[in-house]
Amino acid sequence: MSIYDAVMAIPRSGRTFENFIDTLSTKATGLVEPSELIKAVKAGKKRKDQDYAVASQYLSELKTSPVANHLGLFIDRKREERPYRVGFLGADVNIQGLNVRVEGDEPHNCSSLVGLGEADIAVAGLDELLAVTHNSLNASATKWGMYNYNLKKEHKVRVAGSAMLTRFNDVIGRPVQDMVGFFLIAKQKPDGVNSSYPKDYLQHLEHHKNKVFVKGRYAEKVHKTYPKLNIEPVHDVEDAVNDSQTGDVGLEIVQTGSTLRRKNLVLLGAPLFLSESLYVVDYYKYNKKSDEGLIQLLDMLGPVGYFEEQRLVQFAFWYHALQENLADNWINKPEITDIFCSQQDAIRGLRPYSLKTRYWTPSDSYKRDDAFQFVESSLNQLQDIYTDVINGRL
Repeated sequence: MSIYDAVMAIPRSGRTFENFIDTLSTKATGLVEPSELIKAVKAGKKRKDQDYAVASQYLSELKTSPVANHLGLFIDRKREERPYRVGFLGADVNIQGLNVRVEGDEPHNCSSLVGLGEADIAVAGLDELLAVTHNSLNASATKWGMYNYNLKKEHKVRVAGSAMLTRFNDVIGRPVQDMVGFFLIAKQKPDGVNSSYPKDYLQHLEHHKNKVFVKGRYAEKVHKTYPKLNIEPVHDVEDAVNDSQTGDVGLEIVQTGSTLRRKNLVLLGAPLFLSESLYVVDYYKYNKKSDEGLIQLLDMLGPVGYFEEQRLVQFAFWYHALQENLADNWINKPEITDIFCSQQDAIRGLRPYSLKTRYWTPSDSYKRDDAFQFVESSLNQLQDIYTDVINGRL
């Protein structure tokens, strides 16, 4: 029998790691100096090196730090040169009486550890989840509220809900949830030089077969969802777009838009996918009455459903911050309600499920009427919330 009530996998570096550690520090004891831990891991990015001895020197310098026991050396596979760098290794924490082991891993591996039975719960984005499980779905899930519904059969890895992780946004001066969109991006056209863009850029690309640069780990997932696109896997999407001389575009994750502005790139239309940090759970263990640790941990973490009001509020803040930051660099900007969801999404599997609906299996009729009602009411509610946001009432 495990000495832990639950084992949790989280990214070992990056924004999601930082956001989760901030959240965990308000709920747990045993995590030594969370702000120093975040600082040490963030500095690891600057001290990364292809030479193991050079990279490990930074780890040696941290031996006297109170956060040393939480750190380790790993290979940063997101970088083309695959350097060694310092990241989060793990921590034993206590969350309201529960003994929880929190372990760091590659972002896309966290949900895989749940599937392998090596972790009970993970923090993962829909993008990372789909990168390793898209073949387990009957149809594409472009929003996380579609994921569980579209599983081919009973599958132990399921989305429990949004983790509602936030980060301070300088543009609007407040914390904003870590939502991202997979947007088409392109080079900004010079003033007066054929400066118009197609209204439906996706349809334009499907017809004219311009290259669409995509990070390698997402290429198969994007091809499955949009089979008519001319997908080309690359390491750095933004650089590939800037280097292209033939009007090619990219499909890139965008959270705040600051990097796009700095590189003189533009956003095209609505996102093809939406993602955010989610709690992903081993539902076999969750359903076992003898496994109370995972049930209690989820109750304490409080995953949030797709249509819940607090998520609508954060979605409004995210959209507002993105459009304020990008301004004219967002070409053919859609309305906020066009991005959030549609009745067509409900037909494709967007459902108001929660942990209480864990026993259901996908069918065309399950909660379909409820889904249509939730879509209609949430769009009206979201529009009202967004109006309050832009008028400074929220």
